[in-house]
Amino acid sequence: MSDQANKEATLKEFMTLPGVGVSKAKALYDSGFASLAQLSKAKCEQIARCKGFNEKSAKELLHHLNPDGEPKPKASKEEALVQSGLSLYGEGKWGQALQEMDKVLAENPKNDRALLIKGDIYFERERFDRAEDAYKQLSDVAQDSDMALVKLGDAIMKQGRKTDGEEQYAKALALNPENQDAQDRLESQRIMTYVSGLDERMDGGIPSRYVVLVAGRAGSMKSSLVFNILYNHARHEHRKSLYITLEQGRKSLIRHMSKLGFDVAGTKNLVINDIEDLVVVDMARLRKEATLAPPTGVDWINSLLTQIKKYKEAFGCDLLAIDSLSAIYSLSEFKNPRAELFMFFERLRDLGVTVFLITEMPDKEVFGQYGVEEFLADGIMHLKTEKYGNKANLFLGVVKMRETKHDRDYFPLIVEKGNFQIVAD
Repeated sequence: MSDQANKEATLKEFMTLPGVGVSKAKALYDSGFASLAQLSKAKCEQIARCKGFNEKSAKELLHHLNPDGEPKPKASKEEALVQSGLSLYGEGKWGQALQEMDKVLAENPKNDRALLIKGDIYFERERFDRAEDAYKQLSDVAQDSDMALVKLGDAIMKQGRKTDGEEQYAKALALNPENQDAQDRLESQRIMTYVSGLDERMDGGIPSRYVVLVAGRAGSMKSSLVFNILYNHARHEHRKSLYITLEQGRKSLIRHMSKLGFDVAGTKNLVINDIEDLVVVDMARLRKEATLAPPTGVDWINSLLTQIKKYKEAFGCDLLAIDSLSAIYSLSEFKNPRAELFMFFERLRDLGVTVFLITEMPDKEVFGQYGVEEFLADGIMHLKTEKYGNKANLFLGVVKMRETKHDRDYFPLIVEKGNFQIVAD
């Protein structure tokens, strides 16, 4: 059992105690109490120091754990119903347990234990919509509970709403960066490429939060492929996407994508020049001005990453494209490329988003200017053209994708009316 699973089991155990809900259970756990046995040996003042407790409630808790033959104080009607529901739930009598929880919530809609039990019962019975309702109420009541957010995310994911579910996992991590369940769930998600025929050949897509090189020579449609991924995630999955262009101006890029068949203007969740699900940030102009009159002492990489981080904090961001890595190199001087690029890639990972780095290939065998990029990246998608007579055909291959079983062949790539498709035997 994982540490997070152990924690959840302990919290549930604590919540069987009279008057102990999600917040108080978490306070006891965070104070170092890892079991009921350990809690029963605590001193009154140790429990009283926990958030939500005072000397009176600490004494009542210890008296419950160590009655010494004395009669326990009579439980309130609400507490009696909660204990009855817990007992019925433990016996597998879900219907009766739900009835008890509904009685509790009729009296007190903010009873977090009743909401948790209700959500768990519905989740186990695969009534995920009702589980979502209960967990949503629980997360509103127990706003410091990362466990509630993970459970809410699980219920949402079971209904096929990946982006909404991931949002809850991200919130759980924001509350508790060490929540391994939330981390594992986010890392297990896959980002579809929206290239017909490709995703099923790479375990369903690109692992979430990867840094992926999209490499090729000039004219191999690298920008178009990445735009296709961000565009479709914004349109179909409502993922917040940020496309930073340092090469082609924003207007030129949008014109180009429109000619390829992308309905940029008519997409509800994609409004260029506005804060919607896909934003194209034009840094090509800034780069041009810097080239004409280069400012001294400007750390372009640090400035770029700082702005991306601020943007994500203000508006949200799930997918990030930087077009291109080659342009960044033209703005920055690397004294120690291996060390500095290592830090650059690590800082990209720290953003907690899926990153696509578009890069020009200096020759046919090297995927980056300094020869280390291919080792630092989590994945490499390679686009290349091959001449057949008077025609140049386009091919796409997945050269590298960590923790992914993928086909290593190169496939002909067809682009037609905004649709990307590989031709496989």
